[in-house]
Amino acid sequence: MFALMAGTFGAVAGGFVIATADGGPGTGNGIVGGYAALFLGLTGVVLGGSALARGRGGRRA
Repeated sequence: MFALMAGTFGAVAGGFVIATADGGPGTGNGIVGGYAALFLGLTGVVLGGSALARGRGGRRA
């Protein structure tokens, strides 16, 4: 459950950085870090969701 929350927070924070950055890569605005946070956050959500589903036996109620 923690991986889902942390991944969601990372993805939202990365999206916020991307939306508010003024310049492109190399300008010091953190756009590359924003894309990295977005990618890693979404990866965390997917992996956390699959682990949660596997831990519950993969059955949907």
